[in-house]
Amino acid sequence: MVTQGDRASPAEAKETGERAALHRAAALQLDERRIEIGRECDRLFAALHLACGAVAVALALFVAPDAWVGRIPALPIGVGAVLLYGGALCVPICLLVRLRPGGAPTRHAIAVAQMLWPGLLVHLAGGRLDAHLLAFASLALLALYRDGRVLLTATAVVLADLLCGGGLAPGALHGVADFDGRGLAAFAFGVAVLDAALLFSIADARRRALARALERAEVAAWVAHLEQRAAELAKEVAVARGPAGPGLQQAQKLESIGRLASGIAHEINTPVQFVSDSVQFVQDTVKDLLALIGELGAVRRAVLEGAPAEAAARAAAAAEESLDLPYLVENLPKALARALDGLGRVATIARSMKEFAHPDPKEKELVDLNRSVQSTLTIARNEYKYVADVETDLGAIPPVLGHAGELNQALLNLVVNAAHAIGDAVRGSGRKGRIRVRTRVDGDAVVISVSDDGTGIPDEVRDRVFDPFFTTKEVGRGTGQGLAIARSVVVGKHGGELTFDTAPGRGTTFFVRLPIQRVVAPLAEALP
Repeated sequence: MVTQGDRASPAEAKETGERAALHRAAALQLDERRIEIGRECDRLFAALHLACGAVAVALALFVAPDAWVGRIPALPIGVGAVLLYGGALCVPICLLVRLRPGGAPTRHAIAVAQMLWPGLLVHLAGGRLDAHLLAFASLALLALYRDGRVLLTATAVVLADLLCGGGLAPGALHGVADFDGRGLAAFAFGVAVLDAALLFSIADARRRALARALERAEVAAWVAHLEQRAAELAKEVAVARGPAGPGLQQAQKLESIGRLASGIAHEINTPVQFVSDSVQFVQDTVKDLLALIGELGAVRRAVLEGAPAEAAARAAAAAEESLDLPYLVENLPKALARALDGLGRVATIARSMKEFAHPDPKEKELVDLNRSVQSTLTIARNEYKYVADVETDLGAIPPVLGHAGELNQALLNLVVNAAHAIGDAVRGSGRKGRIRVRTRVDGDAVVISVSDDGTGIPDEVRDRVFDPFFTTKEVGRGTGQGLAIARSVVVGKHGGELTFDTAPGRGTTFFVRLPIQRVVAPLAEALP
């Protein structure tokens, strides 16, 4: 019987559901990453197989003819046989990599083929290569898949291959004629130890990847909540102020923030991943370095106490060798630099979002337009980064009197409009366009120009681009309010000008011209 105390409260049930959703999102990220890693490894092993084939042909031509002379009975393998054997390994693998990249059958086929190369290469080299070393190296490379089942497949193949080869042609595996089976047992033990270490490493890597994926999922969920809340606020403002009231513009601003929030989530996720990966590396490195410091401390104590220090010194030397200290010394500062860079990027995004969403005071204030441009480009990056590169030429300009938030909104609308125009122009071509943002002083005004190399504006609609609710975009992609609001802000509220120059098929440049209002201190304050 379930009592009231055994039942989860609604808050606990909600929290449990949210955690489960986060785990599902993290698992989905891991699956996507695993597929991506699989495809990368598939291409790597396809190239490696082709390289092994080339090496095998070279050995067959220049080494194999007299490789075993005077040692054990030769097992001649001609170039034709090598080409046939290598083709049987390479061709199916290349086809699978092309047709089924990232698939489980491709991984296991690669594992089988990879473990069949050592025997051939050792035989062609006349025993000069170490089959054990080649097999160990192949297993280590296959661990890049981060799939323990691939290692098990490879292990089964290499043991079967060595067992059969050891009975039929021991020289092809060991370069000797008196193979008695003890070498195979020792090799099997070595494979088991290596597999255990690799499987543990794979499990640990998956655990850390899951932890990082959960962190990214939490950030994405948080930003999605902000997006939902922004959309709700936009609706509330629109209803409260009415379609003709002064809140139309503010509602559109909030809707823009909501639309951009999901893009900002991706922008935040990337530096957060940098920070997470770098901090994890630093944590593991510090743990290893502390262990090494402990070993060195044991050496120091033994020397000071006059006790034999050879054993402690050997242990410290082994610990240092296992750490690959030069690698850690080289990469630890880089990891810290990546973490600081990631935190700096997150801070930049957060600061830009704060400046963009900050409510304007009733009175105008001095606005740094260069800073407004930089904040707007940071906020809008997800709108243009897949279709265009951005160039800025920010001149030495004075501040202007105005409302920073409204000017940010106007600039955002122009940048998003440029991104959409370029997106239409480059769609399906695989290339990227270019957005250029420039600021300069022209007489008694500051001019901001936003240029794109998109589709341009057709002659028949040039007179209507600033009309409210007019748009040439497909349904759901544009409301027809962006340029209208930009003109209202620049012309109506700041006494400036908003014009454009366009060429169909070549692009458009919008010019924002804002007057410079000189602020002169009273004469009395200037006197000593």
